[in-house]
Amino acid sequence: MSRNYHPRRAGKRWLEGAPEYILDCFDNKGKTADRYTVIFGGSLWDESMGRNTAFINMSGDPDSPQGVSMWGEGMMQDFRYRFKHRRCRWLDLPENVRAHALMRAQP
Repeated sequence: MSRNYHPRRAGKRWLEGAPEYILDCFDNKGKTADRYTVIFGGSLWDESMGRNTAFINMSGDPDSPQGVSMWGEGMMQDFRYRFKHRRCRWLDLPENVRAHALMRAQP
């Protein structure tokens, strides 16, 4: 008997105030143009995705014509392990980055 996979959500202290479909947030402190990463799951994830989850990489001003806002999909267990020291709280993300992530998550 196999167990069904469901992406794990970060702890409450990391995601205070975030919608249920936000699983995790990361900030690389400006080392690349796509500084912020927000991982989606919950009601936005379905079993056809296998072990992959959707994420969005964003710059500090993702709505700008020179900003970055790009979707991706991958195995977040590996990402989380490699970049756990870059995890940040949802409320520590700039307001415009949070609003952009929520807007992009809407169908």
